[in-house]
Amino acid sequence: MTKILNPKKRLRQVLFSIHPLSYRIKQRGLDKQSMNKNLFIEVIQQLKKIEDRRDFMNSEIGMDMTAYEDQFFHVIENLMKMHFSKEQLGLIQTYLYTLSPDKEWDGTITMEKNKNTKVVPFKTPTQVWEVISNLDA
Repeated sequence: MTKILNPKKRLRQVLFSIHPLSYRIKQRGLDKQSMNKNLFIEVIQQLKKIEDRRDFMNSEIGMDMTAYEDQFFHVIENLMKMHFSKEQLGLIQTYLYTLSPDKEWDGTITMEKNKNTKVVPFKTPTQVWEVISNLDA
């Protein structure tokens, strides 16, 4: 039976087999920007799932959950207002409630910055993050 080493020990062995030196291996956490991006993507994906579930329940079961869920969405929206500018929040809401449900939308938006017009991809939560992050720069 082979013994499974923890990742640090295994990495140390591989490095030592290449260069027989002593190694100190530290594991770093995500930087704040990466953490924010991952959390944003997860939140957007969850909000889309909630919207889809609400639409399913309304069309298939005849149960309208909008009045129940509105208070939760209001809290989430207020938390987003604390972190994002009006322009960023407007793009997020446009993605969630206007563009994303549109089946004929091509997945892009037209951005204007310094009188330059540019078409950018805007179909995935990751692409939304990239667009709203570039609004700060």
